[in-house]
Amino acid sequence: MAVKFVLFGSLLCLSIVQRVHSFATGAPTGACQDLVPQHGVDGQKSASPYVIQPALTKIKPGGKTEIVIFAPKRQSFKGFIVQARVGEIPYGTFEPSSQYSLLDCSNGKRNTATHKNADEKQNVTLVWTAPAKLRESVKFTATVAKNGGEFWIAQKSVPVQIQ
Repeated sequence: MAVKFVLFGSLLCLSIVQRVHSFATGAPTGACQDLVPQHGVDGQKSASPYVIQPALTKIKPGGKTEIVIFAPKRQSFKGFIVQARVGEIPYGTFEPSSQYSLLDCSNGKRNTATHKNADEKQNVTLVWTAPAKLRESVKFTATVAKNGGEFWIAQKSVPVQIQ
């Protein structure tokens, strides 16, 4: 009986450690659709202290823009997941970077960016490329996590017109 309890306890601890470790290195692909980080708690209902700021509000099809995620009051954050969306569909691609990891969501490639580690960040700068045939307005939609228990889901940037 004691052996079963120790074995069960060990397996439970290992599964918890693995879950925390996997989220510390980026959002899971299960967060692709709703951008909910699956931390086991609800997101914040208050206004987000974080800003998702594209460098340009107009670009050409196939063009690039930088996006910065930051807090005006210099608050730090540990995690994020971001997509450029038309409605609820992610479009375009993010360039690889040492600051973030890339996910393939909704049959796309590199269309979602997420944190690489749980280090505190003051800001993150991403580079996004619009699809060559897109002629729509996109909004960068991001969930930003101050920590595992405090996060703001699906916050939107100002629109970026692709024309």
